[in-house]
Formats: sequence, structure tokens, C-alpha cells
Amino acid sequence: MEKLFIEPGNETPQIDFDANSGFFSISGKSYPENVNSFYAPVFEYIEQYRKNYGSKTTIEFNWLYYNTATAKAIVKIILRLKEIGNELEIRWYYKKDFDLIADKGREIQEVLDVNLKVIEL
Repeated sequence: MEKLFIEPGNETPQIDFDANSGFFSISGKSYPENVNSFYAPVFEYIEQYRKNYGSKTTIEFNWLYYNTATAKAIVKIILRLKEIGNELEIRWYYKKDFDLIADKGREIQEVLDVNLKVIEL
């Protein structure tokens, strides 16, 4: 399966998904005008990945900022990866003094009951 790579934009994050290694990364800012349209290729990629996945999936989030609509997309991404049933590791990076981002990661970990590590950069 080919990689999914989307360059970051002014309002959109960098997406770097590699199904062959099971390593996925989303980083930057996310407040696109149409969240559903922007994240559609991500959800399609995950659907394809679900057909042929490895023993472990790792996803890293490294946010500078994201809006409420993106928060819903994050939850959908995590839930779809969790449904696969293999080992799922989530790394939630935040910059020092970005306590709100760190708190959101902890909240997701608790609510979704996933293996999510909140890591200060």
C-alpha cells in the first residue's frame, strides 16, 4: 500500500501515513473550512489499511492548534484504528505551556480508553 502524504497548509496539518510500517502522523494546525472534505482521504486510507494491517499501529499527533470540528475527526480516526483490534499506540505531543492540548490528549485517553501517551516536547 502506498503512503498517504499531505503537505501542511495554512489551515491544515501535515498528514504522513505509512500502512507498510503501521506508522501514522498528523501534525500542525487544523482548522480547514471543510473538515469532512479534508479528512476524507485519511478515512479512506484507514479503511484500506483495515484490510491488511500489521501487528501494531502507531499514530502520533503533534498539534499546534485544532478546532472543534477537527476534534471530532480525531476521535473518529482513533476509534477506527482501535476497531482494527491490533496493538494501538497513540503518542500525543504538545509544546511546553500548551496545557490545553495536553489536557485534550488526557481526556481522549480517558474517554476512549486507549493506550495514549501525552508527551511534552
